[in-house]
Amino acid sequence: MPRKTDGLPFEVHRSPSTDEDGNSTLYATPQSNRTKDFAEIETWLGISNSLRKGELQRAFDAFMGEGARWLGEGYRIQTPLGVFSLKLGMKRKVTNPRDVHHDDVEFKGIEFRPSAEFVKLVERRVVTNGFRYVNKADSTLLMANEEEMLKALQKSIHSEGGYTTVPSFMFYSGLSKYAATRKLHQWCSGKAPLLKERRVGHYIIFEQSNP
Repeated sequence: MPRKTDGLPFEVHRSPSTDEDGNSTLYATPQSNRTKDFAEIETWLGISNSLRKGELQRAFDAFMGEGARWLGEGYRIQTPLGVFSLKLGMKRKVTNPRDVHHDDVEFKGIEFRPSAEFVKLVERRVVTNGFRYVNKADSTLLMANEEEMLKALQKSIHSEGGYTTVPSFMFYSGLSKYAATRKLHQWCSGKAPLLKERRVGHYIIFEQSNP
């Protein structure tokens, strides 16, 4: 059977669990280096005339500010994408509700449950396109090729307009998120670092030290 050349690319990994014969079972994930960062999405929406530049960022900034306040007051937030809610936990093991004190509870994070409509939209697209298997690239071998890594860095910097990010560098280099982050940090260290790391709002960007 010829290898499928279209559809959603996926990778196969070995899991810690084994079958009755002691063989590691496999699981599938979307291809690891396929990432769309916020800047790419906003640029695309501008090109398609869906939104003017900056509108999506302003909407997210407003939502995050008010959303943090409402979640911090214990509300669930319902959106077209899904429902956001607080994740709470207990600091100690308690079996009797009468023994629970107000300082036993702690903040554990934020949970997100996608809406049925959003899930259906994604599922419809996935089912229509199907799947195709891709071999996961060896990040160690990729990182060893410094020339190709530098080419990928320059492509990423050019595409982002003067800087790079972990997702963007992942896309051009083919590295995993862990490997891409490690490589960018390597370029930020040493006596003559190639890059410098800077936080801009909620994002970490990497700029050339001597552009």
